[in-house]
Amino acid sequence: MPCCKVQIEAAKKRALVLLPTTPVRFDLGLYWAGRFYRCQVKYADWRSQYATGCVRVELRRRKRTYSKDEIDAVLVYVPQIDKVCWFPPEMFHEKVGLQIRLLPAKNNQRHGCLWAADYVW
Repeated sequence: MPCCKVQIEAAKKRALVLLPTTPVRFDLGLYWAGRFYRCQVKYADWRSQYATGCVRVELRRRKRTYSKDEIDAVLVYVPQIDKVCWFPPEMFHEKVGLQIRLLPAKNNQRHGCLWAADYVW
């Protein structure tokens, strides 16, 4: 289902969606705004056990993280807000996961938070 949501959003943005026919490290290719992107698609519905108001995205596949040499973007469908977030390489390179904040933290922390609204595609 997350791939469908990404494809719908891509169609709204007039992006060309390319689905790989051979095994590769990315889920789909996007030709958008004059550039080709190798994209990994994720679904963010895993609530963090340590924080409220955020969801966690697991970025490992078969115990391997993603590198900026393999993919150009991670597209995350967040069902709580019904939006797709676009994360560039500096956000996912060699990381095991991301915590995406949907609501303000109870302690009012803002520094270091990945606000979903800042990455909506």
